[in-house]
Amino acid sequence: MRIADTSVLYGAFVIEDAHHVKARAALGDEEPLVIPSEIFAETIALLQRRLGFEHAREAGSGLRDLPHVRIEGSSNAIVRSAWQEFEEASGALSLPDAFVVAWCRTEGARPLSFDKRLFKRAGGSR
Repeated sequence: MRIADTSVLYGAFVIEDAHHVKARAALGDEEPLVIPSEIFAETIALLQRRLGFEHAREAGSGLRDLPHVRIEGSSNAIVRSAWQEFEEASGALSLPDAFVVAWCRTEGARPLSFDKRLFKRAGGSR
């Protein structure tokens, strides 16, 4: 199982993104993928702000329709763990990135991200 980060989700829907091709391929991989609701919201908000409502709506619908993707809300335990990660990182992780790390640790999953700092913190390999 993989836990999605905004860097991959955003890249998959923005042709001009440096990671677009790799991001599309990663989303096409049918290995189960969890998108924490915090990451889903961050991605859609970023797409809407930069590319408009229709682009954001289409991306959100596309993600929701993928059969191997689950968008899940964080439990109270994951919220506490994410906040702890955020504080311990002292600015090296954003709060959304800390959610990805917390999900990875809780689920024994790998991060799906292009952010090297997130990988290091989650203990994942690329």
